[in-house]
Amino acid sequence: MFNRNLLYYAFVVLLTIPFNVSAQKNIKPYLGYYRASGGTHLLLEEDNTFCIIAYATFIKGFWSMEKGRIVVTPKNPTHCFELLGRYNPTIKEGFKIMFKGFSEEDTFLGKAGSDSMQRVFNKNPNCFDNPYVYQFKENTSRISFVDVISEAHIDYNRRNTYTFPLGQHNDFIAVYHDPGQYYDEMIFTIAQVSGKIILNGSNVFHKLPMDERLKKEMREIKEMAKQEGDINSVYCNPSYNVFDETAMSIEDNFSFDTAKNAFISKFNYVEGEELHPELKEDAYHSIGVLYKYDKILPATIALIPFKIIEKSLFIAKCAGEE
Repeated sequence: MFNRNLLYYAFVVLLTIPFNVSAQKNIKPYLGYYRASGGTHLLLEEDNTFCIIAYATFIKGFWSMEKGRIVVTPKNPTHCFELLGRYNPTIKEGFKIMFKGFSEEDTFLGKAGSDSMQRVFNKNPNCFDNPYVYQFKENTSRISFVDVISEAHIDYNRRNTYTFPLGQHNDFIAVYHDPGQYYDEMIFTIAQVSGKIILNGSNVFHKLPMDERLKKEMREIKEMAKQEGDINSVYCNPSYNVFDETAMSIEDNFSFDTAKNAFISKFNYVEGEELHPELKEDAYHSIGVLYKYDKILPATIALIPFKIIEKSLFIAKCAGEE
């Protein structure tokens, strides 16, 4: 007697295998390296990932074939606020935060036990002097961030508030990703001219024949894509310049100093430079001391009514501005 379940399973497998093989065959002609005018590059990979590189722009995500068109879906940040932290033994009371990107929109910070949120920057900030580091004198168990995309809405209560637990950390890097700068899905129609594939969309990309130079460029793009992945930790020096962990060969070139809670270079460290980085020549690029900041996940993301403290942590204005 036939096993009906086994027969059904075999039938499904027979249907699925040709479909998958066909799907793979359909995408193979479009894999590879494309270039548009203005020096914009596009890389379509067999695992359905893509990268776009242009001036000061790097976009990665996933691509697919839909109805004879190529659809690329950029991977935007999961959250508009991120927080990374470490324990800094030189901070005896309170905590400090380096703010990155918070001037892009109206952004606010709050502390545990308060229903008020303080502006990080003044309205319409201009003429910046990075980095922006604020030393808070009092401790708190958690901090919150919220943004307001447009003052035309006025309704500050409609934005999600991100609340982060601080734990034992007292030294932080806070990052704001402006949702207004997230990348949208892009759709390209496919054409062939003289046997060459052209993708028409927001840019017109021409597929290039592969040679050794392009293979080298593809390897470089893939390496950049790895570095642009989800960040769980970063290494930076006292001037907040971030360095790639792999490129720095942390295990080979640094020793961990427990008292400083820092990685000390075996070759470039000057005693005390972490306390006075400005005294070291080209301090921003110095690798004498590296701190590891670990990602802190938000404890809650919720709509929470709040009052606004208009006095900002930082004032960024050009000379002569009121």
